[in-house]
Amino acid sequence: METPPSLASSPATQLKPNASQPTSFTAAWLVQLRWVAVVGQCLAVGITHWGLGIRLPLVQVSLLISVTIVSNVLCVFLLARTKPSAALAKPRESAEPIPPSAIGVHWQGLLILLDILTLAGLLYYTGGIANPFSCFFLANIVVGGLILSPGWTWLLAAVTIVCTTLLLMFAPALPRLGLDFEPGLAFLSVPKQGLLIAIGTCCGVIAYFITVLVRELRQSQSRLLEAEQQRERAQRLESLATLAAGAGHELASPLSTIAVVAKEMARKLERTDESPWIGRDVELIRSELDRCREILQRMKSGAGEAAAEKMHQVSVTELIEVILTPLRQPERVEVVLEPAIKRESIRVPLQAVGQAIRNLVQNALDASDGQAKVAMHFESREGNWLITIIDRGSGMKDEILRRVGQPFFTTKEVGQGMGLGVFLTRNVLTGLGGEVEFESQPGKGTSCRVRLPIPR
Repeated sequence: METPPSLASSPATQLKPNASQPTSFTAAWLVQLRWVAVVGQCLAVGITHWGLGIRLPLVQVSLLISVTIVSNVLCVFLLARTKPSAALAKPRESAEPIPPSAIGVHWQGLLILLDILTLAGLLYYTGGIANPFSCFFLANIVVGGLILSPGWTWLLAAVTIVCTTLLLMFAPALPRLGLDFEPGLAFLSVPKQGLLIAIGTCCGVIAYFITVLVRELRQSQSRLLEAEQQRERAQRLESLATLAAGAGHELASPLSTIAVVAKEMARKLERTDESPWIGRDVELIRSELDRCREILQRMKSGAGEAAAEKMHQVSVTELIEVILTPLRQPERVEVVLEPAIKRESIRVPLQAVGQAIRNLVQNALDASDGQAKVAMHFESREGNWLITIIDRGSGMKDEILRRVGQPFFTTKEVGQGMGLGVFLTRNVLTGLGGEVEFESQPGKGTSCRVRLPIPR
C-alpha cells in the first residue's frame, strides 16, 4: 500500500530550508549595503574636497569608487537572473527547486575582499590611516564574519592588517589630515608600531568573537529547527495514534458480532450434512477474525492503551521474558547482557514496552533467512538502557531505510504485514522519552538501536 502524501512527507523535509535561500538573501543584503557604501564614499569625498577645501585626487578616487559601482551592477544583474524572491514567495505551490544564487558564498567573500582593497586605495589618496573613515576596515570584517565562514573572516582580518601596514609605510599625508607624528618618522617608530599593533589586535579580537557568536547562533538555530521537527513529528504521531485507537474501537463491535454469527453457524453445521467446504469457509472466517482482533489489539496498544498501563519497576530479565515468550521462534534470538545492566531496573509500562521491542525482534527474525540467529544486546550507558537488535537479513537501501517507520509502509509480502509495527513501536518508545534508530546496508543486514531513559 502506498503511503499517503500527508504521511510520506516528513517534518524534516518540510522544515529544512533550501541551501540557496540564505545565500540569495545575504547576497541581496550585501549588494544593498555596498550601494550605501558608494553613496557614503561620494558624500565624504564631496564634503572633503569642496566643503572643507582639502584637495583630493578626484580622478584616482573616482576610479576606485567606480570599481565598487561596476561590481555591484554586475551583482544586481546576476541576482535578477536567479529571482530568489519569486521562488521563495510560494515555496509549496511549485515542485520546482529554488534556483541556486549566482552569487555564492565564495563570491560574496571576494566582494568583501574587493571592498577592503578599494577602501585601502581610497585611504591611500585621502590621508592614509589618519583618515577617520579607516575605521570601516573593521566594518568589513564584521560583515564578513556574519555571512561567511570562519576561514574567510580570518582571511579578511589578515588582509586588513596587511593594508594597514602598507598605508602606514607608503600613504602620503594630506594637509589637515596627517597624524600628529614628528616629520620624517620611520615606519618602525614607536607611534606607528603602536598603532599597527592596536589595529591588528582589534582585527583579531573582532574576527574571533564574531566567528564564535555566529557559530553559537547557527547551533542555536539548528537546535530550534530540530525541536520544531520533533514537535511536528510528535503531533503527527499523536493524530495517527488517535486515528488508530478510534479505528480499533469502532471496528471491534462489528467484528465481535461477525465472530458470534460465525460460531453459531459452525455449531449448526456440525448437526447437518452440508458440504464440508462450507465448514472450511466458516473456519476461515473465524481465523481471519482472530487475525483482525490481533491487528486491532496492536493498533490500540501502540496508540496508547498499553502505554497508559501502570508503571512498574522492571529488571532486564523481566523485560526479556516479556519480549521473548510470545515470539514464534524465541530460540533464534541470542541475548547478550552487559554485566552492569543486570544490577539495574527501569520504570516503564512493562507490557507496552515489551510488545514494542518484540515487534522489532520479530521483524529481525522475518528478515533473517531460514534459521539464522538474531542478536539482541542490552547495555547501560549514561542513564539510558541501550538495546541493539541485529539481524542477518539482506539489508535495506537508503531510500527504503528513510521510509522505515512510516505508517502503512512495509517491505513484507502482501498479507504478511500492514506496515504499522515500527510506527506503533516508535510511538510507544518516544512517548517514554526514548528513540529508535536504524542502520542498514544492502547485503549486510540491519541494526536497530533502542534507547530507553532511566527515570531519576
